[in-house]
Amino acid sequence: MKHAQSRALHSYWQTLRMSGRAAGMTPERSDVEPQDIASLLGYVFMLRRIDQSHHVFRLAGTHFCQLYQREFRDQNFLSLWRGHDATHIQALLESTLSGASPSSVVARASSIDMHQLPVEISFFPLKGPEGVVDRILGLYQPLDDADGFDNRPVVRTGLREIRPPAVPGHLFGVSQRDMRSAREMIANDR
Repeated sequence: MKHAQSRALHSYWQTLRMSGRAAGMTPERSDVEPQDIASLLGYVFMLRRIDQSHHVFRLAGTHFCQLYQREFRDQNFLSLWRGHDATHIQALLESTLSGASPSSVVARASSIDMHQLPVEISFFPLKGPEGVVDRILGLYQPLDDADGFDNRPVVRTGLREIRPPAVPGHLFGVSQRDMRSAREMIANDR
């Protein structure tokens, strides 16, 4: 993660993961204490997975909402993206939840008059009240000064870089064991 705020939230999530009721497991939504991340709250958001195509905002920080000049509660996070970008973000959110591991993207937020702002968006999986990993604690962190966006809402968000979740022992959904047997088959297939 590029920005110090993103790294700070990652460190907080790791602390929750290692010190929670089930150390080493995905933290629960109820473990997150707003006062612990008070300096980040303006750009923090929380998503709830309804289904594969709907990751709905439960809350969104005031600075984040001000950039878009709209309220996000109960809106689909995927509506911020278009075309292939939406498809990639959907896959990233699903893999973050299924792998219970953080991920992030670098994107470009653009206003109608083409002011652009690079942002880093980080995603941290959480368990909901039912014990299912269906929540995401997120951070929408501008990488430059956002002052140029006063009274110019973000109208488009374009994906620039994807950092998928790290799933130990897996590469693109294939386990290391499966990779070894595939190599053995190829090596012996002469």
